[in-house]
Amino acid sequence: MFVDGLISSAGRNNYFVERMLAQIMTLERKMAANTTPALRVELGNVHNLQLSEISPFSRLSEKLGRPLKVAILSDFVRIPYANGAAFQTRFLYQELRQCGHEVTVIGPHDPDARADELAPGTISIPSLPLKTYPGVHLPMPLASWVYDLDEWDFDICFAQTTSLLMEFGVWLRKMKKIPLLCVNTTHLEAAYEVLLPEKLASYPLVHAAVRVLQRPLAWIFASMYNNSDGLIVLSEGLRDFWRGRGVTAPIFVIPRAVQPQIFDRAIGADPYAKFMGELGDKALPGRGQRLLCAGRHTREKSQDRVIRIFAERVLPQAPDATLTMIGVGPDTEYYKRVALESGVADRVFFPGEVPFTTMPDFYAYADVFVHGSLSETYGNVMGEALWCGTPTVAFADGMGVSSQIRNGVNGILVEPGSSTSGEEKSAGDRAFGEAVVKLLSDARERGRIGKMASKVARGRAMPELVLAKIADAFERAHERATSSTEQPVSEQGLLRRWATTARHFGMWTLVLGGIYAMGYMRPAKREKALMPAQPQIAC
Repeated sequence: MFVDGLISSAGRNNYFVERMLAQIMTLERKMAANTTPALRVELGNVHNLQLSEISPFSRLSEKLGRPLKVAILSDFVRIPYANGAAFQTRFLYQELRQCGHEVTVIGPHDPDARADELAPGTISIPSLPLKTYPGVHLPMPLASWVYDLDEWDFDICFAQTTSLLMEFGVWLRKMKKIPLLCVNTTHLEAAYEVLLPEKLASYPLVHAAVRVLQRPLAWIFASMYNNSDGLIVLSEGLRDFWRGRGVTAPIFVIPRAVQPQIFDRAIGADPYAKFMGELGDKALPGRGQRLLCAGRHTREKSQDRVIRIFAERVLPQAPDATLTMIGVGPDTEYYKRVALESGVADRVFFPGEVPFTTMPDFYAYADVFVHGSLSETYGNVMGEALWCGTPTVAFADGMGVSSQIRNGVNGILVEPGSSTSGEEKSAGDRAFGEAVVKLLSDARERGRIGKMASKVARGRAMPELVLAKIADAFERAHERATSSTEQPVSEQGLLRRWATTARHFGMWTLVLGGIYAMGYMRPAKREKALMPAQPQIAC
């Protein structure tokens, strides 16, 4: 089953599939003989699977007779904090460049970025800071050169953005027929939560009013996707979500890659020992059982729910357990208050953001990874934990998490209950806590699930496999655009050019200007050190 799934997922890259199957079968034989303890899964030199002589993008570049010229529209020109979309931009940028293609990252100007953090050829568009998210800037068409068509010459535009920067890609598609491939990186129905002040967020009527605003926003994004040559989503649930909102453009389901050179290295020293002693009033006796939760600290990720479940459902049954909350964000202080009010401040640790390269150690030395979010388009930390063989308990979200875990096989999925029904939500909390306690008490089951999690993750998130899918989407998007009989707007007269520019740039300015204003509803304190240890796109 693990191998069979690769055949259809690599599309038309038959040679690539044959090579991958041979490598995977070798890997499976190694795994079967692996005698490493269950929670220290090390699969050997997995990056030997890198097939550097094969370029998944070679077919398209052969059609053009030269390397590709690719524009990546990104919400970040550097990585200000651990962010899945930014990490994937870095991954794609590096892979394309290594294959000899010309890549330009286009995103909002970041006043805190150093020159060595910017990828060569980066184009920074004027921006406004989003007060809700320190380190996030909203790209705005506030410079005349942005409107100059002669500035933009690409074979394909890859819009990995959640903002209305996507309208820039649509504009290029209409004006010059530059193929546009979009990526949905945020579940819009959950994103509005972080914009609400904590006091307003407690009123159901406020939530109901904001939900009304979701409909036109979803319509705007569906319209942009339909003006593209394809939409990449990260799970089958999101494919169904956008089909249900009127998206008729081709949709490709492509997960995010996990990088073996980082996550398959030899396990290092126990990273918990140091900060447990430093952050608590005193060092905890013994090792204890460790729960790990990682991700940006924002309410839509429901880490406060994880803390409450730990306090109410787990700690009474596992009194030596601790919970480590890796990450920072606008709700970090709120989460600390939740831990304090729940009486578990001495058992919940907030080490802040840690270097990306140390995450494998945190996964390896954890007993259970816990994930409470219901808003993930994919969930990079989930994919990393599974790759590292960390037994995982999560809520079934019907989207990114549910696409990665098969309940009882490579993790435990729990029904979350309705957010509008206290009784149902309480039942979800109870089931989640029981699943965690059961795993903590059964080392053999943790080992079984951990090994299967690592195995299945390699069938989904191996870089070569993900790149093959992206290359196939590139080729199909290019074919769709070039086979279109529509005439570029740039050739249809000055009035039509002005009207098209006003429509797309006007929508871009209006929506992001509104989001900028909403940021003042709930400004967050700026963190002094915004992840200087994170790998940058330029690295």
